Amino acid sequence: MQQQKDDEIDLSQLFVLLWRRKWLPISLAFCFFAFAAIYAENATKKYSASTTIQVGIDQGNVVSIDELYILEARTKEHYNTQIELLKSRNMLARVVDKIGLTAQQLNYKPEPPILKYIPDLKPWLMPEIKHTVTQDLAIQLQSMMSVSQVSGSQLLNIKANASTPELAAKLANGLADVYMEFHRDSRQEVNDNAADWLVVELERLKVKLGDAEQDLQRFVKEEDLVEITGVLSLKNKDIETLAAQQLEASRRIDELKVQYLAIQDVTDPLLLLASSAIRPNSMVDATQQTLSGLKRKLAEISLVYGPKHPKRIGVVEEINSVQLTLKEQVNSLIKGVRTEYISAKENFEKLQSNFNAAKQELQQLSSSQNKYRRLQREVEANQELYDTFLKRLQETKATKSMQKSFARILDYAIPNNAHVSPKKSLIVVLAVLLGGMLGVVLIFLLEFKRTGIQTAEEACQVTGLNLLTQLPKIKRRKEMTGHIEHDELSTNPYYIEAMRALRTRLKVNHDSSKVIAITSAMPGEGKSSIALHLAKAFSELEKVLVIDADLHKPSMATKLGLLKTRPGLVELLSGQFKLISCLHRQKSLGYDVLCAGRECPNPTRLLLSPDFSKLLKALSKHYDRVIVETAPVNLVSDAQAISKAVDGVVFISRAETTPRGLIQNGIELLKQVDANILGLVMNQVNYKLARYQYRQYTNNPKPIIPVKTNDKVVALPPRYSEKEMANLKLRQQELMKQYEKIKVKK
Repeated sequence: MQQQKDDEIDLSQLFVLLWRRKWLPISLAFCFFAFAAIYAENATKKYSASTTIQVGIDQGNVVSIDELYILEARTKEHYNTQIELLKSRNMLARVVDKIGLTAQQLNYKPEPPILKYIPDLKPWLMPEIKHTVTQDLAIQLQSMMSVSQVSGSQLLNIKANASTPELAAKLANGLADVYMEFHRDSRQEVNDNAADWLVVELERLKVKLGDAEQDLQRFVKEEDLVEITGVLSLKNKDIETLAAQQLEASRRIDELKVQYLAIQDVTDPLLLLASSAIRPNSMVDATQQTLSGLKRKLAEISLVYGPKHPKRIGVVEEINSVQLTLKEQVNSLIKGVRTEYISAKENFEKLQSNFNAAKQELQQLSSSQNKYRRLQREVEANQELYDTFLKRLQETKATKSMQKSFARILDYAIPNNAHVSPKKSLIVVLAVLLGGMLGVVLIFLLEFKRTGIQTAEEACQVTGLNLLTQLPKIKRRKEMTGHIEHDELSTNPYYIEAMRALRTRLKVNHDSSKVIAITSAMPGEGKSSIALHLAKAFSELEKVLVIDADLHKPSMATKLGLLKTRPGLVELLSGQFKLISCLHRQKSLGYDVLCAGRECPNPTRLLLSPDFSKLLKALSKHYDRVIVETAPVNLVSDAQAISKAVDGVVFISRAETTPRGLIQNGIELLKQVDANILGLVMNQVNYKLARYQYRQYTNNPKPIIPVKTNDKVVALPPRYSEKEMANLKLRQQELMKQYEKIKVKK
């Protein structure tokens, strides 16, 4: 939640920032206003004139010749092309030649009013016009002419700006006329070129068509082609038949090859029957059955008759005869297998040869067909092109005499005596706004680059200390007299009231802090003045002593108009002078001052000595308030040394000047020695609004009551009674005795 608040922009702070530096944007706005007014009064007046033309007029076409060269496209690109054509240098050069435009006419400028007061500006405001060529004038015209399309229409608006109304109208009308002439000449040239080109192309296509027809006839005659499509169909069927036969022959060869390989190297043909390598025929089957019957008969006889029995011998001989017959039959089968295998191979080779021949013949026929079709397509394409070009030529001749309007001028430009530029009111308003905005930007830029603390909130946020008061910045309109009582701070009511506010806060919140040190981050932040004026404010209520402990660069003696050689703190601590001799008392001041004294070679050592602490303790018993000015904390360690001997430290910071980093570093140095920092005082704060409110509050007239002569005037009682004065003198004598004893011990 706190982070969100920190990120929010405080508009009141921005308003205060702008109000405090309001003269910067006001001054810039006034300067811009003056320059803008002078420029608007002396700038060359420009007049405008416009011509409207319609592009792409719809008109019925007698024939379709426009399909060959399209000049009336209604697309956006078409209108953009026409606009760029109107603004081209070539078109503007034709305008220059048509209206006889010269450099003097184009660059004419009336004499500005400022030349009446400052004639020496004439060479810069009205330079000599040199003669230029047509192309240069055309380039210059490009910045003076503008062409735009009326939204959602076929209208183009030609606008010309010139130094005279008549020249503006002449330029706009001249460009429109030149545009019309250009398109009329372009269309006529296109028609003529199209007709000539078509005649040439027709002759070429006629020759090409004749050559194509001759090539087709010659090819048909040479190849003796009658009906190539039917021949190709028959040839395809033959190839299919041969392929099937070749496949069947190949299968048969594979079957015979198995039998053929089986009968090779066989000694006993009968073994082939047992191995089923060959297929037996009916005769072999009958012989085998007879042989089997004889073998069964022999087995039966063998049971009855012996080996030499005639019946048994007869059966054996019959068996041998049948086996011989069977063997001859098997040999005949083997011979048949060999013959069939060789015949199948020869048949396959013959079929393969016929298939290859048919395939080659089909390829030749296909090639002839492709060539025939190519020649035929070439004849048809040339015939079609010839017919198309002949038709276009006839159309072109028919439309050659017809004048078709591509565009027409709707409104010619007329001179207008009301100038379009400069627009004085707009220029002045924009200049004032620009000056004010620039001033605001500069204010924020200066604020961004600012390194010092400006507001009370910022001071508390950066330092972490309580803000005791803000001392106003007082402008010094006269030389300093050299005495603190006569400077403008002592007589300024705002400064006096701010100093009283500081006294009040110290009195209320830190009344127990009787010895107060005044320090700052850097020199030149007003420590001495604040110490003296704070003593003046406290002296109205208490007995006050001011000590100048800035032994490096003392300034109180100068501000009080005293000699720098006057005895002070250095002489007192060194025992050269007594306290009474070192104090400066002046009735008009109302407080005592202990100056620094002569130059000290080692101030820090002197301030760290126990004598300085004892001196402050003794003085705090004699005075109600002791104010000690110290050296800047960031430069030397005197302030750190003194902070241990005082009751509290007041840190001085010059608003908008002292960098935040130096302030934070100085406070950190004091915190390192556990210094009791009472708070922060911002010096030379620029807040005029608070002064105005204070003036309104304090300047109220009060009624004056006359004092009558018989009224009793009661005198105010003295600050101290006689008894109190006697006690003070006794305390002073005791303090001096203690101080003498300390010196004797040393």
